[in-house]
Amino acid sequence: DGERRYRLLESWTALDSLPPERRVRAPNVVGIIAGSDPALRNEAIVVAAHYDHLGVGRPLNGDSIYNGADDDATGVATVLAIARELSQGSPPKRTVVVLLTTGEEVGLLGTRWYIAHPRVPLARTVAEFEVEMVGRPDPLVQGAGRAWLTGYERSTMGERLAADGVPIVADPRPTQQFFQRSDNIAFACRGIPAHTLSTFGLHQDYHTPDDEVDRIDFPHMARVVDSAISAVRLLAEGPAPTWKPGGSPVGDAAVCGRF
Repeated sequence: DGERRYRLLESWTALDSLPPERRVRAPNVVGIIAGSDPALRNEAIVVAAHYDHLGVGRPLNGDSIYNGADDDATGVATVLAIARELSQGSPPKRTVVVLLTTGEEVGLLGTRWYIAHPRVPLARTVAEFEVEMVGRPDPLVQGAGRAWLTGYERSTMGERLAADGVPIVADPRPTQQFFQRSDNIAFACRGIPAHTLSTFGLHQDYHTPDDEVDRIDFPHMARVVDSAISAVRLLAEGPAPTWKPGGSPVGDAAVCGRF
């Protein structure tokens, strides 16, 4: 009928014309930081970022390597810093699942795989905290060191973190629908309060070869990393976040029908 239809794939192999013995695997990387509190250690917080980007693509000014320094090496570095802090400091009360996923850019492949094969059952996963694109200040949230949370108004997560001193605000560009455009949405569609921390200010290097490491504002990013560490510590030790009335996307076919 001429209508373009999209189909979610289960893995990279569905796109691969190479025989299995010649394929390069792109696995998820998963770590567990065991909870210490007898009453809470069976619950989990997932802290995640995606490590894939667009690879080699159409050249721009002679450069065909899409490095993805901001999208999402900054998120991966932040999650690794959170994991190091939690593992070296006092152990969190809840278990923390550290998740670095592949395939976000082609349909959340790695996240959907994890959800189908979780290290902690989803029924005991009380929140998911995604980090994506935190390498440059966003002028709409008062600049360096401040971040925003997608879907802030949907659950109690953002308000509670802000009340405890984490410098985050609501997504200043709700029309961009960022809540639906990162790995957090696959968890949210399973009923888990899940949001993405970001400082993306719609810079023009998004999904181009110009997303290079020399454009990262490291003093800004260091402050966001500290905030993210505080946020995860609060999620791992305080009341579990809950959806506000009407905030959960579960049952919204337009949002969750893809997952």
